[in-house]
Amino acid sequence: MNSRHSNFSFCSFTSLFFRYGYILVASLLVLLPLQLADYQQIFVAEIFIWGLFALSFSLVYGYGGMLSFAQAVFFGFGCWGFNVGTFYFDFSIWGSLVCAFLAATVFAVPIGFFATRVRQHHFLIVTVIVSVLVVMILASGHYRWIAGPYVTRSLPSAPEIPFGFFSLSYANELVAYYFTATMVSLGVFLAYRLISSPFGKSLLALKDNAMRAQLVGLNVNFLRWMMFVAAAGIAGYSGALYALLARYTNLEFFHWTYSGKAVIWSVIGGVQSIFGPFLGTAFYMITNEYLSRYFEQFIVLFGVLMLIILRFAPDGIWGIATRFFRLRG
Repeated sequence: MNSRHSNFSFCSFTSLFFRYGYILVASLLVLLPLQLADYQQIFVAEIFIWGLFALSFSLVYGYGGMLSFAQAVFFGFGCWGFNVGTFYFDFSIWGSLVCAFLAATVFAVPIGFFATRVRQHHFLIVTVIVSVLVVMILASGHYRWIAGPYVTRSLPSAPEIPFGFFSLSYANELVAYYFTATMVSLGVFLAYRLISSPFGKSLLALKDNAMRAQLVGLNVNFLRWMMFVAAAGIAGYSGALYALLARYTNLEFFHWTYSGKAVIWSVIGGVQSIFGPFLGTAFYMITNEYLSRYFEQFIVLFGVLMLIILRFAPDGIWGIATRFFRLRG
């Protein structure tokens, strides 16, 4: 009787969450900045952007089964594409965001074609090599004939967001927050549609048992390739949003260590969920912001935390929260 009541309560909670949860999240996003100082609004907007970047890794690893350290490369190409659209083509913000997405996906097509032909740790090695090669080429000083002067170029001032007959200034922290939250929500929606589509279901089947997926007629290499490219597009999109918010781009964004940050954030939050990477990113950035003042070797504490999570809660904070509500139900 208790078990039946518990299952009913949890199912009711889950149903209500997915029915009304998006309303609660949207309400929180709207009301939160009204309680924050200007600098805190920008800080939360940064969490949204880096959370979207971490989500791009979760798509590749949590749903595609590919441990990629190349996400930072596509984040960097997103920054580059945004700069090309802004300074070379003189596009508005909307056109530059499209340029960033296209730049990341175009570069991901050949990289993913070769990387997805190998398996397991070989895939990891290939993505690390790609990241190192890209950084070495761009850092050599001979990259201008490849990428032009747009790798490290930044916006000189806060841009205007055109909306037909009127525009809003990004110099207003509240405008920057709401625009970032809206654009990140769009990226999350696209990711959700991707993984809930037949394509996403096929990828999960492939991750669970690649041999069985091949036997039922799924094209393993093509599915992995397409997920790699789609995740790269989201990483590039997040890079453009960061270049817009921070008005800063740098060669360091291409480095594989930024991919490592995405791995940490995703593992802490939960790699097989949409919201897990955002929870992990928020947890890391908030605790780093405050605890690093008191602990000089703060990153060591996070290394220990990573080991604990991998051992006792491999599904991350999101998984812990899910089990908590199941028990409470």
